[in-house]
Formats: sequence, C-alpha cells, structure tokens
Amino acid sequence: MNSYMNGNNTYFLFKSKGSNFNETPDDFHNRGFLFGDGLFETMIYFNGKLRFSAFHVERLIEGCRVLNLDFSTLSTIEMIENVLIKKFGSANSLRVRWNVYRMGEGKYTPESKGLSETLQIQTFIPTHSIKEKAYFSDSITVPKSAWSHCKTLNALTYVMANLERKKNSMDEVILFNSDGYVSEAGASNIFWIKNGIYFTPSLDCSCIAGVGRRAIMTKLKASSKGIMEGNFLPKDVMEADYVFTTNVTGVSFIRQIESKIFQTNSDFELDF
Repeated sequence: MNSYMNGNNTYFLFKSKGSNFNETPDDFHNRGFLFGDGLFETMIYFNGKLRFSAFHVERLIEGCRVLNLDFSTLSTIEMIENVLIKKFGSANSLRVRWNVYRMGEGKYTPESKGLSETLQIQTFIPTHSIKEKAYFSDSITVPKSAWSHCKTLNALTYVMANLERKKNSMDEVILFNSDGYVSEAGASNIFWIKNGIYFTPSLDCSCIAGVGRRAIMTKLKASSKGIMEGNFLPKDVMEADYVFTTNVTGVSFIRQIESKIFQTNSDFELDF
C-alpha cells in the first residue's frame, strides 16, 4: 500500500544489515549521529525516478573514497527507486535524503570501513524562484579541507550561517572560504552572469560539488555558453548583471545584495 505524503510528513527508512529498508532502526546511536562520520545526498524523486541519479552516485562514491568508506555494499539507485515506488507510488514528488555513515563503534578512531544507510523522505517543495535580499557574511567562513567538496554529515557551518541569516532577516547568505574568496551560499552553490558570461567559484574555494551546480554547468557547456570557474572576490559578484543560487531543488535569482539591485527577469533558460 502506498503511503500518503503531505507537507508535514517525514519518513525515515533504515537499511538493516543484509536486509531491505524498513522503518525500524537497528542502531540509532551510530557514528553518523555521534561524529558526523558520513555523507548524504539530497535527491528529487519524480515520476518514479530519482533526478540526476548518476551525478548523485558519482559524488557519493567520490565522498566514500575520500572518507575511506567501503562502498561495495552501497545500495543501487534502482533499489532505492523500487523502495520509493512500493511505499509511495510514482505519482508523489518527494525530497529524499540518502544518508551513508560508517558502521561500527570506536571513538575518533574508527573500527570499520563498512557503511550503513538510511533514507529520509519528505514531500518535495521547489525552491523560491527569487530571493529578495542577500548579504556577505563577515563572521562565518567555509573551512578548507581535503573533503570540502564532499557533502558530509558535518553541516555545522551551514547551520550557523543560516541561523545568522535568519537573525539578520535575510533570504540568503553568501559565504567566503578561509582565504577570503567567495565560496557558496547557505545551502546552495552560487553563480552570476556578467556580459553574457557565467561565473562560479571553483571547488578550490571550498564549496561543495553540488549536483545542481554540475547540472547547470553541463547544460551551459552543451549550449556553448561561456562559463568561468575561479577565485572571486565580493566585488566580482557585485559587478554582475544577474546572481543566482542553485541546488537540486531548483534555481533562485537574488534580487538584492546589500544596496545593489540585480536583474531577475531573463531571456535564457536555466531550468534543469
């Protein structure tokens, strides 16, 4: 029987050892919970399929390699889609968070390379197409590490950034890396357009290798549009014609950063 989903529902499905996903956890106090020792993918389920599934799997496997996790037992996209179809049908549009964390115990030194998995499922709500006000944070920076580009379970930087954003009554926060270069937004990658050229921080700027970012860049390159990755300062953003953020939930144009008003109506396609 398909489960009914509405905006207030959240389902957690746990993959038991050698079994299928179910609603009863084997162990709640795991290394993901205790140490943030793991990764996650936020995916959009639509018409019985997970969008950009190949990009998600590639990023997750790259993260497993960086964190020294054995991904040989990782569920396949087809397995997850079958679970979702069986439980929710194909008509529901869902936001699916696929959590992968190191199994076993131990303290800071892990005792295993194996992994465990859970699914968190909610109704999919598209992002706002326009974010009215944004600002550059001068107090919270994105730390640089060998896993900066990975989507790890340790998201405290973004939690604190969005607490600050909320306190400042803003719709978006733009973060720098430790070297003072523009890195990313509070829960998204950032792009801007100047004279028809697209710009975005490189992964060297400590931003996450977003699936939405990759999808946009793939589409731009396929259409032969100019795009530049690099190290950029706030003035580079402020000189743009358009500024937008992107993640798997969609694209949002920013109307205003500090006192600068940007264009939000466009004659180009950014949907993906």
